[in-house]
Amino acid sequence: MDNKILIITMFIAVCFLSCKEDKRKEYATKIVNEWTGKEIKFPENIPCYVSGQEAISEFCDDCFQKDYKILLFVDSTGCSNCRLKLFEWKQLIEETDRLFPGKVGYLFFFQPKDFSDIDFLFVRDRFDYPVFIDFDKKIDQLNQFPQEPIFQCFLLSSDNKVLSIGHPLMNLKIWDLFKYHISEGKKTEPTIITSAMIDKVEHDFGTIRKGNAYPATFTMTNTGNKPLIINRVFTSCGCTNVTWNKQPIEAGKTVSIHVELTPDEVGVLRKTITVYSNSNESPTRLALFGTVIE
Repeated sequence: MDNKILIITMFIAVCFLSCKEDKRKEYATKIVNEWTGKEIKFPENIPCYVSGQEAISEFCDDCFQKDYKILLFVDSTGCSNCRLKLFEWKQLIEETDRLFPGKVGYLFFFQPKDFSDIDFLFVRDRFDYPVFIDFDKKIDQLNQFPQEPIFQCFLLSSDNKVLSIGHPLMNLKIWDLFKYHISEGKKTEPTIITSAMIDKVEHDFGTIRKGNAYPATFTMTNTGNKPLIINRVFTSCGCTNVTWNKQPIEAGKTVSIHVELTPDEVGVLRKTITVYSNSNESPTRLALFGTVIE
């Protein structure tokens, strides 16, 4: 019961600050109460792909055998470049493997309108984790998931019972809650705070062409006396990939945040990047500007 109260409290505090806050609080509480402890049913014979190629069943079945599982269901309306955020899921999987080696499996159930569109994203983002392609939306038919995308991601126990619900890429507090369950209430990382400064917060690409890749670099300096660690980088669109040195940055040293933008729409470009670190200034928000032509 204490865990359920914790889940409801964190969800309300983090996710629903708007003019319709009261109704959304009520809805969030209802969803959490309904789904916590519920068993998720999985359909049989759903094709599993790795890097766009159909994979052997043993490799995909291994995802179901873990102590904990993170299930993401994305229907055809969400299977877009910006909504899937495969690059950011790669970051989360890497972090999970570092914190909880061999303990957590990821179950990605996607329902694309056209497989070729999603296959392009697998290749572009070098996403090589098993993905279940559920063209007929069978998993949703079995479980009747909530309609809001933020509630279509679940942390499951080994027997597929829902421990927590929410989208960890939309808010780090949700990921903190997932980690709380997986670690069984133990601290997963020490809280060491430093300070940092970034050389710029905006980059103007000028006029660029749709489909071409354009680089940009931001430099962050550790101005404190403790090691600086960039924990996670969120992007507002899947067309933006970010890489950086994931090792601790010593006091006085710098780390380069490399951005590669591949615009997929014509018009005025405005994208954001949010950098989370162990600095007092975190999160650091960066902006990308430009005009995209054919």
